Amino acid sequence: MKSAQGRCRLTGKHGRFVKAHIIPKALTSRDVGDTPFAQAGRDYAPIKRWDSWYDPALVTADGEKLLTALDTWALTELRKYKLVWRSWGPMLTLDPSSIVNIPGTPYGVRIINGVDGRRLRLFLLSVLWRAAASDLPEFKEVDLSRRNLERLRRMVLSLNPDPMNFFPVTLTQLSTLGPVHNLTPIAQEMPLDITRPERTAPIFRFYFDGLIAHFYRKIAAEDLECIDGRQVGKSGALHVVTVTYEASWQRDNLDELMREASERWPERLDRINGTRQARE
Repeated sequence: MKSAQGRCRLTGKHGRFVKAHIIPKALTSRDVGDTPFAQAGRDYAPIKRWDSWYDPALVTADGEKLLTALDTWALTELRKYKLVWRSWGPMLTLDPSSIVNIPGTPYGVRIINGVDGRRLRLFLLSVLWRAAASDLPEFKEVDLSRRNLERLRRMVLSLNPDPMNFFPVTLTQLSTLGPVHNLTPIAQEMPLDITRPERTAPIFRFYFDGLIAHFYRKIAAEDLECIDGRQVGKSGALHVVTVTYEASWQRDNLDELMREASERWPERLDRINGTRQARE
């Protein structure tokens, strides 16, 4: 069956649509093993998935070529610096020598030299654009104004990560291994500084195989200083906050989603788990 034709939402040109992954396929769970995984999100039943989300009516071949180039480079860098779980090999935790721990807390900071932060920001902005431009229901919380969506599209298309204060992005890495899973992007409030949790800002939160990107939807000029050193692309080194999976919001949220699923959709969850057990 041939794909439909239409206007590419990235380039603006007319052509034949191609299958476009919103989050790169290599950052989802399929290649971890030969069993499906549960895809979870707010207020919908867990879905058995073998692949990540893709939109069949988002971009044409020209648009996908640009996105693929960003993805290919970014995936190489994420693996090189062990920023995603599947790059760890047999390790269950990150090398402690690579983390500056915050005493008395499960948090730390990785300072990584050698990463092109501006290019990494472009990749992350492209994922934000894909999610916001897509009509897939899983991405409904990534809701941008028409003006901001168009501005973001032009930045991605022209490969220009500036200005840095437009959806500034920071990264958090889970420093211990947890269960492999996918989670839809969500909108939430986040503390600007873990030492001052009362100060918050609205974000879009994206999960990538043990790495979390926080896009600040709105942040006051005086609050930018709180995240200035951690902004992707703002300085020569990449500053990544780390937190153990056991102490992370990711674990709490996943546990809550699975509890909700077991209460609201037990038969659906049993079918997913049953497929896993049959293959083990």
